[in-house]
Amino acid sequence: MFKKILIANRGEIAVRIINACKELGIKSSAIYSDADITSLHTRLADEAHYIGASPASESYLNKNKMLELAKNIGADAIHPGYGFFSENASFIEDVEKSGITFIGPSSNSVKMMGSK
Repeated sequence: MFKKILIANRGEIAVRIINACKELGIKSSAIYSDADITSLHTRLADEAHYIGASPASESYLNKNKMLELAKNIGADAIHPGYGFFSENASFIEDVEKSGITFIGPSSNSVKMMGSK
């Protein structure tokens, strides 16, 4: 069982994942950009971490920042929700190599599905 999950998403999907973590007794770590600093998911999670400026390319889609944050906070796993990194084979492969669990399909499975 995981001790801490970094939720690599925002909004309603992050809230759903946070609720599932609470039910399972797993610590939830939310992320937020400048635009989401007061969002519900940042208040419901056990902890919330700033990931970058409002443009998604500077925050939610910055795979280096995401992976560095996961390592720095001691996350056992990363849950991508949907969109952003959920079907990004390169990101998933980097997570796999880091020793952190990616909650979702393997990088090989995503590669076989093809780029969306």
